[in-house]
Amino acid sequence: MKIGIVGASGFVGNRAAEVFYEQGHEIRPIVRSQASAERLTPKNLDYQIASAFDQSQLAAAFKGCDVVIHSVLGSPGLIRGSVEPAYKAAQKAGVRRIIYLSSMIVHRSAPAVGTTEASPLVEKQQFPAHPAKIYAERKLLKLRQNGAVEVVIFRPGIVFGPRSRWVSELANQLCQGTAYFINEGKGVCNSVYIDNLIHGIQLGMTTPAADGEAFFVGDREQVTWFDFYRPFAEAFGVDPNQIPNLVVPEFTHSRKQELIGSVVNSQFVQKFLASVPEDFKQNLKNIIPKRNKPSVTQVEELTKTEKKPEPVVNEMMAELQQSQYKLPFDKAERILGYQQIVSFDEGCRLSIEWLSQLKQFQAFLKK
Repeated sequence: MKIGIVGASGFVGNRAAEVFYEQGHEIRPIVRSQASAERLTPKNLDYQIASAFDQSQLAAAFKGCDVVIHSVLGSPGLIRGSVEPAYKAAQKAGVRRIIYLSSMIVHRSAPAVGTTEASPLVEKQQFPAHPAKIYAERKLLKLRQNGAVEVVIFRPGIVFGPRSRWVSELANQLCQGTAYFINEGKGVCNSVYIDNLIHGIQLGMTTPAADGEAFFVGDREQVTWFDFYRPFAEAFGVDPNQIPNLVVPEFTHSRKQELIGSVVNSQFVQKFLASVPEDFKQNLKNIIPKRNKPSVTQVEELTKTEKKPEPVVNEMMAELQQSQYKLPFDKAERILGYQQIVSFDEGCRLSIEWLSQLKQFQAFLKK
């Protein structure tokens, strides 16, 4: 099978390329720049550079592909604006099926008790990327009504594993002493180890009855946020019981900042930015003065003489850690034959093993 992967340099896309390449499939990574292509773990693949907004570029990149995995992360404008060009390009290229990587956030970061894939999507949310995912799902399904390309949607929760930001950011917080819990970490963490998600995607590529459906996939274990933090904390020599428990503050939102954000993240602006050559953007970044952020090693030295940074509650994390419901994946089991292939404990072990290979964490992990 020939598999195109839009957003192949991202966490999920890159791992999908690895897994499917190892299985003997022909992989066509589709990335936005040469720099993105260089981040691909499998080397010497037949990658294509294309803008997620450019239908003609995507159609050329999709040529010969049986299935396309759409795994694009970014601004709400990119999320909204990238699905229609992808679908129409897939139609032109003769692609059989698109796998769209959505998220559980279409039901909020803390889904209501009893939520299933058939539950109403929550359109009024504080975080702009959440309704953008809803728009993208609906747009694809609407295009499917009159189009030949099949659509399968996945709504994972906290996708973790080697190279995951959930893993690297938690490691940084443990090193700097800024990790925290809400409600003592008792909230439900809807985790899914990356290879379990990839397994679900693989089943979604071939199961006829999956067309037009959305699926939750996850880890079998009931995982709390304390459970998620514990193995990483212990690996870094931190007693998870000593991680501070914080009260959720009252978050305020500036109308001015919301308006600026809505303009910057709009489809028009994001499409324009996507058309700007990468070398020009890189030169611009080099001209703009950068704030020097201390490395993890520097932080270790600074904390010997300076006051340690205090943990600050993030609004998104506050909502995530207050979740009281584990999303079910019985639909994926019934229709796709989905089963967890990597246990939560094994996923944590593999993630910690990856961290141990990164120089910035080796000193902490040796403690």
